[in-house]
Amino acid sequence: MRDIDSATLTALERAPIDGFAPRTLAWFTAKERTTGNSVGRGFWSGDEDLNLTVFGGIDGSLVSRPYLAAGNLLKISDIPQTSDFTVQTITIDISQIATAARQLVREYDLRLGKIEIHELLIDPKTGEQIAPGMIIFMGEIDGAPIKTPRAGGTGSASIKAVSDVMSMLTRSNPVKSSYEGQKVRQDDQWGKDTAVIATWKIAWGQKST
Repeated sequence: MRDIDSATLTALERAPIDGFAPRTLAWFTAKERTTGNSVGRGFWSGDEDLNLTVFGGIDGSLVSRPYLAAGNLLKISDIPQTSDFTVQTITIDISQIATAARQLVREYDLRLGKIEIHELLIDPKTGEQIAPGMIIFMGEIDGAPIKTPRAGGTGSASIKAVSDVMSMLTRSNPVKSSYEGQKVRQDDQWGKDTAVIATWKIAWGQKST
């Protein structure tokens, strides 16, 4: 079950009266091929470029990002909703008609890059977002084949991504990896003697000397 913020809940309850416009956002993190620097690029299914606020996928904090308008040229496959640790696979199709889209797939290295997909609601009267975008998918890019069109056609890139569920479960937390980090949590003594114990020699299956 997904937690819903109060603004979104209110919008859903008043949908028969006020209505709302759902939109999808895709944020890619890749590397520049020349420098290796990390770079982020966002697209959304809206009609104008906007700075939009979303809940970050890693820690849930609010972040404001620039998203480029892709309209109906941004297509995301159905995202399976599972209750176990099944790895989800999705595809994101984006038209190369936009300069930023061509740059994303041709000039940046997307291999093993990160992707976050959010959903948000737009107030049809004001055009403003009703609440921060909710994360619905987070994963790694697994491939980005480029489709070259015929003369006069519109090319596209079909980006494949797999969910990051196992990476999230196995990631380390540096804040909790030391005695000093644990002690600030109600004087937790876990790990206090780690350095000493590491030097002990245990006589397993033999007489201790």
